[in-house]
Amino acid sequence: MVDVIRGIVVNIVDGDTFDMKVTHIGNNNNEEYNNEERVRIVDIDKPELRTPAGQRSKDLLERKLKGREIRCYIQARDTYGRIIAKVRVVN
Repeated sequence: MVDVIRGIVVNIVDGDTFDMKVTHIGNNNNEEYNNEERVRIVDIDKPELRTPAGQRSKDLLERKLKGREIRCYIQARDTYGRIIAKVRVVN
């Protein structure tokens, strides 16, 4: 079973990573989660932020997610402590 958390996107880090305020944690989760988590979206790899394409990717993700409620289907944590997850917009 996959862990699930839900919350509001509060900051966009780059084109495939954001910070969220966790508001709901699934009842059957196996792991513990913080009140705020950094999430990297699984299966996408956007250009580095220091490039023009990277800045465009960040701007696009910001328009799509910032301030929105999302649900994360967690796959793992990476070596930086970020959650790796499939992400769906709730509202």
